[in-house]
Amino acid sequence: MEGNTVERLLQLQEIDTLIGDRQARLAALRAESDQLVAELAGLEKETIALNARLETVEGELRHAERTVQAGRATLKRLQLRAQEVHNMREHTAARAEVDAARQNLEAAEDDLLDAMQDQESARSALSDLEGDIASRQQEYGERLADLDEERQRLEEEIAVDLDRRSNRALRIDERARSLYDTVRKGTADSPLAPLVDGVCGHCYTAIPLQTQQVIRAGRVLVVCETCGVILHVAD
Repeated sequence: MEGNTVERLLQLQEIDTLIGDRQARLAALRAESDQLVAELAGLEKETIALNARLETVEGELRHAERTVQAGRATLKRLQLRAQEVHNMREHTAARAEVDAARQNLEAAEDDLLDAMQDQESARSALSDLEGDIASRQQEYGERLADLDEERQRLEEEIAVDLDRRSNRALRIDERARSLYDTVRKGTADSPLAPLVDGVCGHCYTAIPLQTQQVIRAGRVLVVCETCGVILHVAD
């Protein structure tokens, strides 16, 4: 095993760490972009719902207006007819009809007032929401543009790093590179760890003296039997 194999693996690990950091940042950017887009989409859905609500309320308002108009016409007609009665019995019946018509009209006018208030509330809510959307579209639009710019920059940097990694990996012994890749897939952080005061720099397990001597000799790669990382002599 060449004496600089570990050094080259450490350089490869440095590149992989850099790529991993940039990929993590890229994922965070995409998540933030998705969140902003989702929030705007949610506001648009609220707008559609409020428009539908306003349309319903305005339909109820028109119906209430027609009911009031019909109620007023009915009351006026019954009042005129009540003036033409000829005896007490007809007068009592006509009076009862007029009272009932007046009560119906009052109820219809109450419904009309409620419908007008509902319309005003719906219009106000829609206006507030549209203002909120306009404000957020500007704010989020600027942020999304910044995120997209940073995303493109990171993607370009990652592409360069990956190309640099490929070139660097070609200079490493195939068996050493294969071991590195295998360890890298199975560990949460770095494939290599230093031997520090006789213990693994990753899991802090004590390494047997004979194994320490093999590591210091640098002729072969040695992995920690506990955590599986490749051990090397600390600088």
